[in-house]
Amino acid sequence: MRSQDVALSALIAALYAVLVVVLQPISFLAFQVRLADALLPLSMVYGFPVAVGVSLGCFVGNFLAAPWGSLSLSMIDAVFGSIANFVASMLAYLIAKRGAGIKLKILGAASEAVVVSIIVGTYLKFLLEWAMGIDLPLILSVLGVLGGSIVSIVIIGVPVAVIVEKNFPRLK
Repeated sequence: MRSQDVALSALIAALYAVLVVVLQPISFLAFQVRLADALLPLSMVYGFPVAVGVSLGCFVGNFLAAPWGSLSLSMIDAVFGSIANFVASMLAYLIAKRGAGIKLKILGAASEAVVVSIIVGTYLKFLLEWAMGIDLPLILSVLGVLGGSIVSIVIIGVPVAVIVEKNFPRLK
């Protein structure tokens, strides 16, 4: 990776982690609006460096702020949340590479919301049960994450990506 890509990854990671930690009350549990996820659509603008950044930021943020009360459960959240962000970001990047336009950005962001919701919603069901004794049906866990992901990734993240792309085009 070029030095500017490393710097971008570090910037995104730091911003993501800070948003998760500062906004911890709304960034966890079954019904969450993780505003840090508004950074995921930037992967459609800047590609791999953003995917790395949101993954590292998720690892740090989840590890530091997770409400599970257990190091091992926090590690599960940190590892699988990071994987979810990386897979979602790379999928959106591949979708956006097909052309320009808002429709592809919305499709890419929607795919990010679905991927994050399926992965996070699935392991979150078990974290809630193990840490808090809450036996939430899997579908409610996934849908709870999906609602917040639509808000943060699609409704907030797409306009952020469009504005950033217009004002800070990728250097070749």
